[in-house]
Parts: sequence; C-alpha cells; structure tokens
Amino acid sequence: MSGLELTDRVLEYVGNLGNLRSVTLAGISKFTAEGLFEFISRLGPNNEGIRIMIDMADPDTMLEDEKVALIRESLADKVGGTLEYTLSRGKTTLLDNSQIFSLSYLGYCVIELLNQELDLHYLMRADNPMTKAFPSAPAFCMSPKRILIIAGSDSSGGAGLEADQKVIAAHGCYAMTATTALTAQNTLGVQGIHYTPPPFLQKQIDACIEDIGVDVVKTGMLASADAVNVVADAFRRHNINTSVVDPVMVSTSGSQLLPEQAVDTLIKQLLPLTTILTPNLPEAQLLLRTAGVSFKDPHNVDDIITIARSLQQLGPKYVLLKGGHLPLTKGRLVSTNEADQDVVLNVLYGEAETTLLETPYQKSRNTHGTGCSLASAIACNLASGMTVINAVKKANLYVEAGIKTSTDLGRGSGPINHFHSTYTLPFVAGGFIDYLLDREDVQDAWRQYTHHEFVARIADGTLPIENFKHYLIQDYLFLIHFARANALASYKSKSMADIGRSAQQVLHLQEEIKLHIKFCKGYGLSPEDIENEEEDQASVTYENTDLFRYVLDIGQSEDWLALQIALLPCLIGYGIIARRLSDDPKTVREGSKYWNWIETYVADDYCAAMKIGRDLIETHATKQSASRIDELAKIFVHATNMERGFWDLGMKSGFDCHRCGVVNAFVPSHRSLPTTNSPRTMSYGGGYGGGGYGGGGRHGGSGGGGAGYSNGYDHTSGGYGGGYNYDYSGQYATTYGYGSSSPRYGGSNGHSNGYGGGGGGYDGGMRGGGGDRMSNLGQGLKQQNWDLDTMPKFEKSFYKEDPAVAARSEAEVTAFRKEHQMTTRGERVPKPVTTFDEAGFPPYVMNEVKAQGFAKPTAIQSQGWPMALSGRDVVGVAETGSGKTLTYCLPAIVHINAQPLLAPGDGPIVLILAPTRELAVQIQQEISKFGKSSRIRNTCVYGGVPKGPQIRDLSRGVEVVIATPGRLIDMLESGKTNLRRVTYLVLDEADRMLDMGFEPQIRKIIGQIRPDRQTCMWSATWPKEVRQLASDYQKDFIQVNIGSMDLSANHRIQQIVEVVTDFEKRDRMSKHLETIMSDKDNKVLIFTGTKRVADEITRFLRQDGWPALSIHGDKQQNERDWVLNEFKTGNSPIMVATDVASRGIDVRNITHVLNYDYPNNSEDYVHRIGRTGRAGAKGTAITFFTTENSKQARDLISILTESKQQIDPKLHEMARYGGGGGGGGRWGGGRGRGRGGGGGWTGSNTAPVRNSRW
Repeated sequence: MSGLELTDRVLEYVGNLGNLRSVTLAGISKFTAEGLFEFISRLGPNNEGIRIMIDMADPDTMLEDEKVALIRESLADKVGGTLEYTLSRGKTTLLDNSQIFSLSYLGYCVIELLNQELDLHYLMRADNPMTKAFPSAPAFCMSPKRILIIAGSDSSGGAGLEADQKVIAAHGCYAMTATTALTAQNTLGVQGIHYTPPPFLQKQIDACIEDIGVDVVKTGMLASADAVNVVADAFRRHNINTSVVDPVMVSTSGSQLLPEQAVDTLIKQLLPLTTILTPNLPEAQLLLRTAGVSFKDPHNVDDIITIARSLQQLGPKYVLLKGGHLPLTKGRLVSTNEADQDVVLNVLYGEAETTLLETPYQKSRNTHGTGCSLASAIACNLASGMTVINAVKKANLYVEAGIKTSTDLGRGSGPINHFHSTYTLPFVAGGFIDYLLDREDVQDAWRQYTHHEFVARIADGTLPIENFKHYLIQDYLFLIHFARANALASYKSKSMADIGRSAQQVLHLQEEIKLHIKFCKGYGLSPEDIENEEEDQASVTYENTDLFRYVLDIGQSEDWLALQIALLPCLIGYGIIARRLSDDPKTVREGSKYWNWIETYVADDYCAAMKIGRDLIETHATKQSASRIDELAKIFVHATNMERGFWDLGMKSGFDCHRCGVVNAFVPSHRSLPTTNSPRTMSYGGGYGGGGYGGGGRHGGSGGGGAGYSNGYDHTSGGYGGGYNYDYSGQYATTYGYGSSSPRYGGSNGHSNGYGGGGGGYDGGMRGGGGDRMSNLGQGLKQQNWDLDTMPKFEKSFYKEDPAVAARSEAEVTAFRKEHQMTTRGERVPKPVTTFDEAGFPPYVMNEVKAQGFAKPTAIQSQGWPMALSGRDVVGVAETGSGKTLTYCLPAIVHINAQPLLAPGDGPIVLILAPTRELAVQIQQEISKFGKSSRIRNTCVYGGVPKGPQIRDLSRGVEVVIATPGRLIDMLESGKTNLRRVTYLVLDEADRMLDMGFEPQIRKIIGQIRPDRQTCMWSATWPKEVRQLASDYQKDFIQVNIGSMDLSANHRIQQIVEVVTDFEKRDRMSKHLETIMSDKDNKVLIFTGTKRVADEITRFLRQDGWPALSIHGDKQQNERDWVLNEFKTGNSPIMVATDVASRGIDVRNITHVLNYDYPNNSEDYVHRIGRTGRAGAKGTAITFFTTENSKQARDLISILTESKQQIDPKLHEMARYGGGGGGGGRWGGGRGRGRGGGGGWTGSNTAPVRNSRW
C-alpha cells in the first residue's frame, strides 16, 4: 500500500491530519517502508510529538533494521515523533468501557485522536473506509487504555485511589497510581493524613509515564501547593493532553482540605492545562473566591450555569459543576428542604456550549466517593475515545446506578457499588433502546429507514397518492402479522406481567387495525379492497429475506427478547418518524393528504402502546450479557433493513403495481413461496395441532407428530419446518422443510421418540425396538488418569466453628438433634448451628440470605452447612421441601470464591447433577439468586431444548454447571466442556437419578472428575443403591438424616387412601375436586401412571368445567414450562402429571395431591405426596387404590401406620391376600418409548373448558 493511499484513507475518516497524535498499524497487507515515508511527509506542525506504532502480523512485510532506523530518524526530524516497531503478537485483548473479550486477528488498524471521538463500532463496519484500506483486518483491536491517578488514598476503600481503581477496572481500563497522601479514614470521616513528599510524588508520576505511558491523567486530593506544582510540571514535561481534575478541597462537612496557597497555585498552574474540571458547589465557590471572581449563591438553574461559566474562564476547557450538594425541586429551583428534593443537576460547560445532565434525586447514605468515582469514569470514557459530552453523560449514569445498587457498609456514609452489573454493559437500566439507536453499526440502517425518501415525501406532501394507497394495503397486512408476532411473544413470555403486556399490545393492534380501515376510507379504499387484496410477497423482501417470516422464525428459534427486538423497528420507528415530522415546522400541514397519518402516530394511545413495548424490552435488556447485546443489535439491524424495504416498495409501486409485474423486479427469497392465484392465509402452527398432526397451515405440515410450528401457507406452501426431534435423553434437533408443493405436507415437523426401550416395563416388549441410546451414552469419553502429585492444589475446608457453637455441651447438641429428628453418622461430625450467623458464611453470602427474610436455618441446613463447609464428603437424607438446595448451594459459593479464576477453556468449578430439567432449573434459580453478589456465572444443561445457548454459556466459561446426566455426557463427548476444574460435586436427589436408570451415566461422569474433589450427595431416601454409590465415590463421608431412616411420609400430610375400582375413579375424583376447589386458593396435583391417562383425564376435567392442564414426558419443553407457570401462578390450579413431575418441581402452596393411579413402588408414593406439605405447611394426599395394586398394600400400610393415619379395612384385607409387595424393580425393566408423540401442543391442554366451574 502506498503512503499516498494510506494517507488518503486516513483523511477520509479523520478529516484533518492535524488532529492525529497517535497511529497504530498492524498486519497491513503489502505494507512498505516507502509508503510510510510518504505518509510522514504529509504530517505538519500540529502533529508534533506523534507516536507511530507498527505491529506486523505478516512476516513477508517485515521491515529491515536499516529501514526502521531511517523511518525513526525521518519521523523525529519532521515532527519530533517516535516510532515503535514490533513483530506479530498473534492475539490481543480489547478492553474498553463496555466489553472485555479476546480476539484472534490477522491485522488491524487503530487511529487514536486527540480532539475527536473515536467510535469502536464504526471501525468494525464493512463500509468503513479504514476497513476498505486494510482488507486483511477483520476487526478492531487495541490494548487497554491507561489511566494515571494522582490522588490520596482511602484506607476504607470507598473513595480516593481505591475507589478510582475499582472504577477503572469496571470500565476495562488499566490503572496506575501516584499517591499524594495516605489517609486513615472510614465511612465516618478522616482520622489522619500522612503526606507524600513532593519529590517522591514526582518520581511516582515519572516512573509510570516513562515506562507504560498514559492516555488520561485524573487528579484528586493534591494536598499542598508543592504537590500541585509537581503535577502541573509533569503535565508540561510529558505533554499531557487529556486530564480530569477533581479539586478535592472541601470536605462533606464543609472543612477546607487544601490551603489557600495551594488553591491559588492550582488556579494559576494546573487549571490552564486541564481538559475537564469537576468541582462540587462548595469547591466552585472556593475557587472563584480565591480568584477574586464575584458570584452569588444559586437559587435556580441559570445561577448554577453562571457559576460554571465563571469557572471555565479560569482556564479549563470544560467545567462539570456537580449538583450533589444542591438538589433541585420539580420547578428546578434550589431545594430548601428534603421534602421537595426531586432532581440532581450537573452542569457541563465548555466551548461555548452548556449541557444539563439531570438524574433523579436518590436519598441514600451510600454516597462516599461519588466525586472521585465520577471523575475516574469520565477519564475512562475519554480514554476510550468518547467526546467530553458523551464521556460525562455515560459517567453520570454509571454513578447513578452505583448509588442505586449500593449496599450498606460501615456506620457512616457508605461507598457506592462500583461493580453494579454481572457483565459490564454499555448502558444502564432504562437506557438500552437509546444505546441501541446510538450504536454505529445501527445508525446507518436506522437513518436510512427513518429518513427514507418515502418519509420525506410524506412530509412535503409530494408522495403520489397511488403509492400511498398501495402502502396502506400492505400496512394492513403487516399489522395482521405484527399482531400474530405479539401473540407469539405473549406465548413465549414466562411471567404473567409479560404475558399481560404482550396481550395489551395485541388488543391495541386490534383497535389500530379498525382505525386503519377507517383511515383507508378517506383514500377511497373499502374494507373489501383491503381484505381481498393479495399480499404482495415483494413488499417484505429485502436482501432476499421475508420480513414476516424472519420475525416468526426469530420467534421460533430465539427467545422472547429476540422476538421483541425483531419487532422493535416497527414498534418505535413509526412513532419516532411521526414525532420528528410533527415537530418539524417544514412539514406540510395545510392541505396535506398525509397529515392525518402523522397525527395518528403521535397520538396518546399510540405513544402509550409504544411505551408498553419499550418498557418490556428495557426490563429484560439489563439481564443480558454483553455478547448477547451484540447479537440482539444484529437482529435489530436486520429487521430495520427489511422495514426500509417496506418503504422501498412504497416508492416503486403504485396501487396496481403487483398486477403489472413490478414485483418481478425483486429477487425472491430462497424461502419465498411459489406464486399462486389462490389467496394465501398464514396460520401460525395451524392452531397448535394436536394428536398425530402438527401445524402447517390448514393443510400443510401433517405427519407423525408435527411440532405444530410450520408457519405454512395453504395449498402450495411448503411451510417452514422448524420441528423438534427428541430421543430418550432429551436430545434436540431441528428439521427445516422448504418449498414442498404438496397440498398436505409442509416442512417436516416430526416429533419421534428415538428410544424404543428394552423388554419389560410398561411398553417395553410390545413397543420396543429402535435402540437404547441411554446405554451408549458416555462411550466416547476418554478415561482419565489422575496424578494428584502434579495437579494444582485447591482449598475446600472453610468452616470455622463459632464460639457459641463450640461452647455447647454434648448434651445440648444431642437434645437439639433429637428435637429435630436428626441423626448423624461418621467420625468428627461438626456440631449443628442454630442461627445463620453461627454458620460463619462471609458477608457477601449472609447479605443475600438475610435479604430473603428467612427466620432461621432448617434442620438439614443447621447440620448440613458445617458439614459441607468442612470440605469433607457429605451425605444428607431429608424429605423434599426441607431446604436441601440451600444446604449445598451456599457452601458451593464459598468454595468457588476460594478457587483461582477460570482461564479460557476451563470447565466449571462446581457441578450439580439433578434427575430432571425442572429440578435443574429450580437449582439454577437459587444459585443465581445467592451468587449474584459474587458475580458467579452458571448455566443449566438439560435435554429437550436447543443446545446452542448452553454451548455458548459453556464456551464463555461458567463457575457452576447444573445438569441432567444425559445432556451433560453429550456436551462432554462433543468437547463442549470438561470437568478438569471440578472440585465440588453435588448429586441432588440421588435416589431419583438411580430410579431413572442414570447410574451408569453418573459413574462415567464422576470418572471425569479429579478424585480428591469434595462430593455432596443429597437424597430423600437411603436405599441400598444409593448407599453403594456413596461407598464407591465418597471417602470417609459424614452423614445426616432428618427423620426416620425407614421409608416414611411427611407427618404433616393427611393421607386418605380409598380402595376403588377403575370405573369409580373419575366419579370419585370429581367429587373430591368439588370440595377442594370450593377454596380458590387451593392447588391440586393429580398423578397418573401413563401419559395416555394423563391426557384423557385432563380432557375429561376441562370438558367438565375444571381448568386443568397436563404435563408429561411427551410434552415439548416450552409447553411444559408454560403449564408449570400456569399452575404456579394459580391460573390453572389443577395440574395432571406423570412421574416426570413427582420430583424437582418447585411449586409452593400445593394443598392437595391426588394419586389417580397408584405408582409402581412405595418410594414413588412418598415422593409424589411430598409435593404437598412443604416447608412446614400442612397438606392432604388422596390415593385411589385398586386390586391391581394389591402387591403394594403391605408397604403402603407400613407408611400409613408410621405416620399415624387411618387405614381402610379393605386395604388390610388386600395385604392379607394380595401377596408380597414391591416386585420387579422400580421400572419393571425400563419404560419403552417407541410410541410416536403427539405434535405441537397436545389436544388435552387445548380442549375447551366448558361451563367453567371455577
């Protein structure tokens, strides 16, 4: 590349080489020394001291030593510049204020500007001229920005150098320090100061700058006139061009911290060299008073602005006058009492421009260090290339969020929260959409959409009326699809609040469609014209992509938020466009055919609907990772471009254009449907299918159990497949079908259960076949050979006995254990604790525990916490609902925080195995809740859902993995994660995992984990299989049991067993429900033995007027989640389930369990009824017992007798004559699953509720 071409490309972006102070070139293809000489020749006096850094990634372009020396000499002679030349580093790390990530690269180009904003996203765009200049550079990359802090310390960590370093770390920059003074202080105030000698201060400054260099200098307390002189001299000697001066001169109590002479020196020597000065009001007044400038105490905004302007006259380029000491009222007057304090106003003044930054007034005692934190945040933002205004705005929001999310520390004014997000996001709560629209990779597409020629001609009234008519018809069709998409969003929502908001959007669209039809009448379009008009496929084509299909595809393949983002350009675009046109005096009003259209989209009802959608998105955006935000931005850009295509068509098409062949000018999508003369009616999933047929429009997409999501059109649709194929372990694959011309078959939406099952069991012999994939799981895992002598050591013992616990006598401990039906086994079992404080958890754990409002530990927690924290292998046996999850979760958090940080490629530190996806999700919720303060990352790995998000989480690194055995082995075999870092293993509900046949998989998984790990096994029962597993994999374990060691039921549950015939069951069930549901707060969980019976009685109950829903293994995961949520919230207080729901479902306040079919064994009976009577509550269990269950009679009588329940005499009779109990193992040789599953949402859950009785 020639120097002239290089210079021209730089000029295209920079505009003026005079602003250029630093250039980094790396891996430039065809780079030559001659080209750089030409570039240097174009530099001028304004480039004095320029630094050029060359990092060559291509060995073929490596410069010879002689040429490097000549370039260095030429640069020094021309402008006194310097040259740094190194060979390829191959990999670099980008650290800026919004993201932290590693990036491998071939080459990159960086331009650092002195006075211009440097936007990272612009340099990554394909249309960026710098990218064109350097085609070998796939991305933008740079080293961390360097911030030097010159300030005093704060021994309590809330302010000064300590706070500065936290802020800089939170922004992804590199911090260096020069200490002006050491302070002894805390949240109550300063106890003493030890000043640094000025010569030593100078040495600190020079040591940092001369070695590492600096991008921005931030100063705080400078302590003395000599210290100020040292700093000002350093600014001159080192040519410091960007600085933030926080003049720490007046304490919160009003005391002057800086001597008069030092204040005078600061004004004369330092302020003229300052980029931005950040005083509060008392400091501003002291500066003006010392400088002899008159001022008056402020009473309103104008007075505050006047003070800021006066300060700027003292020398700094900008002044940020902080308003924390001066809250304003709603009328923007200076507040005189606490009652009317409404906002805090920061005033930024510089370059003859005033910027007012308002934030809501927050009444908080946690404001220690806000001034220095704000200044450091500004410094980081400036170093990252922002303009002063943007740097201050973003820093303002950062501090506001820090105050809002702070927790109390100390007895005085506590510090703000410097790390207020698990991920450092480039926006704060409520600012996601504004951030999105400000992104460089979004702005171009957004401007082309909102400033389109179609819009401009609406504004000036010159758009041809026939074009507008065609647009109106297409817009009607779009509104229909938009309503469908919002209905899909409601379905994908996981909370009633979100469902309600999405439903509100649909209702608003219904009214908008009615208004649209009325609006069209004014242009001579009748409802018949609109509704009979064939949808123009080209109207939604942009870059070979169909907008409506894209939105619905996003709805299927992505989560709820992604669907909302795909809808966002339409949701906010019309309102933003109409508001701009309405506010623009140039917009034609009088006589305009389109003014009514503009008024429609600035009306209050439309704005209210738009706000609902915006609020929904803002609520969820802050929960996303930084990389997820980038993914959402891509979806937004894609949807925006297609919206622009909608305007494109409006410009090219008249009312009858589609009949004249104009649409043929558009290239059809590869997913577009063949044209047909028949009207096309889109149906989403064909009404959710049912039975053996999935969706696929009215006709498309039939076949063996379609998933019900075909989005097909009638007749020649071909649909869009997107079906789900499951095997026994819950594996997932998606099958897309395109372009089928059959009138009956759209894209395949098959739902086949791949595991036929072995002989025996329920459906084993008859429906077997198809192969047992479960038995082959883990065959691809490599055998691990552990050499503990060479492996890194790790810490696992954290328990320090509280003095109050240590003081308890053995008699007191024995009495406590007896009171709580607690028995222990093993050597050196620690004493139980009775309060949370006695457990000895660190504050970051205890704060989360106390925030939940728990009164005291449960019995299993009292004994289990000391055991788990001790680092020993633990077995805990207790009933469901006893608090086992927290018993191992909290020690896990402590364990993680004591281990080294994860490195790239590391697997988790904590592994939790669970039998069902429902239990795994429940555990994840607890880990997320209590681990957030430690910024512990986790992911849930289970079958029945797409692997992609789980793989993405694993590749980014998580400290905790909660998994079901089948899916975890899949991830291990495919190399998506590893267990080499696992040092804390949990087996939750171990008995249930063995019941489900997971023992071989558990043993294979444990074989992948280092043997000196800590293993905690938790179970509701203690059968021999679980005892054997503990014996094989736990060393010298200690055990706690709550309750009897024999199989027993919760004594708080009333057990009613009725001996009936099969024909009597439905009538008995109906009578019980009439009694139970007379109290609308009751919830009933009904268990059946098979999926078929579950669907049958659900359909029966709904037809009988009861709001019942069913859940079982053939249900798709999204339907199971929805049913479970309906049950939890009480919208459907009757849930019918097979044993898939008997463990791991965390639903509070289940008042009744009804065993419609008795289970195969007594253990399952105890597990089932354990869904009620949880956490100290009472419950009722009703069980129908038939002669077919007679072999279980003796075991059931034993359980009823132990829990002191009444026993039906018929049950005793069965026990005498019905033979021995149990039999055949718990699964009878394994359940076959050869039978094809019902597609979509099964008919039982979609059956109408007739003559509702509830």
